[in-house]
Amino acid sequence: MGYVLGFLPWIVYWILVGNVAFRTALLVALAVAALAVVVGRLRHERPKTLDVGSVVVFVLLTAVAFVVPDTVLERWIQPLGNAGLLLIVLAGLALRRPFVLDYATASVDAVTARTDGFRAITTAMTWLWAGLFAAMTVLSAIPPVVDGDATLLDADDTLSILCYWVAPFALMGIGGVISGAFPPWFSARSTEVDRRSAGAPAVVPQPAPAPDVTEGLVIEAPADSRHDEPFDVVVRGATQEVELTAEGVDLVGRPWRATAAFPAADALDLAATAPTSGDWDAADPAAPLWAMRFGAEGAVPDLFVPPVDPWRVTLTARSGTRSARRTATRRTAADGVEPTSVDVGGLRGTLVLPPGGGSGLPAVACFGGSEGGSDSQFAHAALLASRGFVALAAPWIPEPQGAGSIGEAIEEVPLERFATALDLLAGHAAVDRSRVAAMAVSRGSEGLLAAAAAGLGPRLSALVLVSPSSVTWQAVGGGGEVPDTASWARGGTPLPWQPLPSGALMPQIVRNDWSVRRDTAAHRPSLLRLRPAYEAGLARGVGAAAIPSERVPCPILCVSGDDDQLWPSGPMADALLARRHRDDDQHLHYRGAGHLIRLGTFPTDAPWTGGIAFGGTRAGLAAAQRDVTERVPAFLQRRTAVTPATT
Repeated sequence: MGYVLGFLPWIVYWILVGNVAFRTALLVALAVAALAVVVGRLRHERPKTLDVGSVVVFVLLTAVAFVVPDTVLERWIQPLGNAGLLLIVLAGLALRRPFVLDYATASVDAVTARTDGFRAITTAMTWLWAGLFAAMTVLSAIPPVVDGDATLLDADDTLSILCYWVAPFALMGIGGVISGAFPPWFSARSTEVDRRSAGAPAVVPQPAPAPDVTEGLVIEAPADSRHDEPFDVVVRGATQEVELTAEGVDLVGRPWRATAAFPAADALDLAATAPTSGDWDAADPAAPLWAMRFGAEGAVPDLFVPPVDPWRVTLTARSGTRSARRTATRRTAADGVEPTSVDVGGLRGTLVLPPGGGSGLPAVACFGGSEGGSDSQFAHAALLASRGFVALAAPWIPEPQGAGSIGEAIEEVPLERFATALDLLAGHAAVDRSRVAAMAVSRGSEGLLAAAAAGLGPRLSALVLVSPSSVTWQAVGGGGEVPDTASWARGGTPLPWQPLPSGALMPQIVRNDWSVRRDTAAHRPSLLRLRPAYEAGLARGVGAAAIPSERVPCPILCVSGDDDQLWPSGPMADALLARRHRDDDQHLHYRGAGHLIRLGTFPTDAPWTGGIAFGGTRAGLAAAQRDVTERVPAFLQRRTAVTPATT
């Protein structure tokens, strides 16, 4: 209805033109356009681009009608009117007031109306109208150009009827149909896309392992090892081609499986022999783990999350009539590691002590990303505790509540939460507070770096930032960016923030909406790659939102992948380190890795979750996680071995 009212002066004009004098038609249309502006003012509404533009155009057309002969107007008044409409639309776009925005705003809530994504969609629809009006202008100009005697009054001239009336108004009707149909279609399809990533399967226990079998073959593999330890596999006794399969289930019971074929060998060592075919293609002892593929029939592949300890991996080998089966277990932590739930400023964290305890120990606080809470960092904390650190899986936003729920919006989160966690860790009886470091992932790295740069919390010996940010971004929640709101605050004062233009994601969102039913039928994920929005934000120039990383007194290790599809962590890592000019900083940038780079060896198939793509190839992610599993702890051990000098 809003569009109809907006075009009402033009509808009146098109009805009257050709049936009454041109001046009369234009004066009546001008009066209707002026009345629309007056009514809007009386209602205290913001002036609409189309209303104001229509008044201006009809004033100009009326002036023309009073000085130009009717014989000229009969030929050119239609293309002039259509050109006027085109100019109104283009002027609104140039002034960042697309006319569609005026009418669409009334159909959404105030928060949505202020988002960049909403503006992007209304701008795109306005460009559609601009194209239609341009086509109408060209079509209505054809008769007087091709036939100088053609007029809009011709009742028996096909060219005049078609180009002055039929074709232009058919285009107008197409525009109206699209404008009316697209919003409900977009809303319904977007709901379908969102529904696909909503909810979370329940955690289920792993099935009991089948008994080990040795029938002519022997599989040698670690019976019990940690996720961060080597996994060497040797198959002995093969006289023919060997088929090796590794199988396991994830946290919610979905099966994962990797298979490869190898040439016959009495002692087949995966570290030295490449497969002839299968799920990996190079000699790699740990490939049976990382090369597993999602294997749940009729389900959409999703990120591998290891089950509650231990993860049971069943290896099966066949060579002719010979076979063997062996189940190995992979654990999060070493024997003797002691996890304890702790209160961290009202949020739940987990403190993990190394085997044997002790005093004067180095310590590391582990902060997760926007997934919320501390559970996602327990594996990192347990790994580091297994290597001698007192580790804290530290929260900075509350844990999601309920199946399928997400963490609270990252909206003016107090940086003091990071300081609270670090102070708690540094004050523990087993910790040497001069040997405290911190590690954070993604949005957590953004907050941790900002807190350290602000001097909050104890002095740190080292920082590890995985997929980091160099700026403090605009607030985000489950529905996208939160308009005009900071992600972080210090002392109750919001920090400067870098805008997140989510409109850059609209082409992806529309494509996902278009293909969601085909994706559902084919059990494919509908993925959103957020990186274009963050790159568009950085392209606007970085000012006060840049984190002053040069104020962080300790060495920093950044970890990033060149295929990060969530945000440009590699360039942002380079930017934050470039401000510092320190030789003891490092940047581990991995080819083929994405946003999620985990310590430990895990299946790398399906690098996405919740409809958000992380990026990375299977082999690239595997190589990255193998390298960081050793280099991150080594960096922390080196930097916390000696008490840092005070300044």
